[in-house]
Amino acid sequence: MRHAKSLWGEGSIKDFDRPLNERGMNDAPRMGKYLKELNIIPGQFICSPALRAKQTVLKVSNELGLEEDIITWDEDLYFRGAISYIHALKRVKEQTSVVLIAGHYPMVSDVVSTLIGIELTEHFSTASIACVEGFLKSWDDLDEGMFELKWMVKPKELKEI
Repeated sequence: MRHAKSLWGEGSIKDFDRPLNERGMNDAPRMGKYLKELNIIPGQFICSPALRAKQTVLKVSNELGLEEDIITWDEDLYFRGAISYIHALKRVKEQTSVVLIAGHYPMVSDVVSTLIGIELTEHFSTASIACVEGFLKSWDDLDEGMFELKWMVKPKELKEI
């Protein structure tokens, strides 16, 4: 998942501290409701601690009725490249079968491309979620091309939710 739409134009706010704007505050819970409708309930969230990503995941997890203790805040998702997302996934607990990883563009798009083994051609707009599926004995076995893209959804496609 990419974080929801954030506030721009406030010169005094550091990038890391940019909050969600009004659209982002509405889109993030909408995406949580969508996951709930599909009965896709993550056993773990891995998220950038940048404010806009943090607010996004907290709103999604709240819509799913989940506690914050299943969220791992991983600074590498903000400060490092796409490979840090793969490393974070490799550290997921073995008993966890559904993970939501939330971060920033272009890394989220690059990670999906790596997981499915082909370039993701659709733009990964704010608050979008790509669902990939694969079968692993252990998350540590994760490698390029081991997943299939099941679907990708953008908040503007879910206005009725």
